[in-house]
Amino acid sequence: MWYRAAVRTPLAIWGSSGHARVVADIVRCGEQFEIVGFLDDVSPERKGAQFCSAEVLGGREELPRLLASGVRHAILAFGDNQARRRLGSELEEAGFILATVVHPRSTVAQDATVGQGTVVAAGAVVNPSATLGKNVIINTGATVDHDGVLGDAVHVSPGAHLAGGVRVGAETWIGMGALVLEGREVGEGSIVGAGSVVTHNIPARVVAFGAPARVVRAR
Repeated sequence: MWYRAAVRTPLAIWGSSGHARVVADIVRCGEQFEIVGFLDDVSPERKGAQFCSAEVLGGREELPRLLASGVRHAILAFGDNQARRRLGSELEEAGFILATVVHPRSTVAQDATVGQGTVVAAGAVVNPSATLGKNVIINTGATVDHDGVLGDAVHVSPGAHLAGGVRVGAETWIGMGALVLEGREVGEGSIVGAGSVVTHNIPARVVAFGAPARVVRAR
């Protein structure tokens, strides 16, 4: 008996650096999307170059052409949280749908809420009743435990762990290997340094690091 192969949805990836490699791999591990190319506003000279077995199409000027050719889905694949939030809104306003990609070797609870544009990488765990906003990155081996709430464009770096009931404001970056204890809050736009241990609430728009994490400066 012959079976017809599933038709994959065309997808543009905005970004063409290290994180874009990770996102492309996650996309190709699944069966939903086909990568049509990458966008890069930072290095316009790369237009036409090959990257991750696809072409760098150009920058944002390519968005109308993509839409006209039937490409409706896009995902942001770079680490700048503020830019990811801003450009996510720009894509939606232009008529794109933000794709959500989850690595097949991650674990996402059935009742977790995962916002559009979010990336869940290999080995990551998102536990029951957790809520992730739009354009969030849960990076390699990171965990968000039960009832956690993450705002838009948060980045939980590789190996970082958020205990139950942690709340993280939009555009916040939790550094590699950092720990946030149960029920703590980290304010919008803050940075928690790599390897830090958050034992008390961290206010918005500050940089904090250490064990226990202490505020060292405003952003």
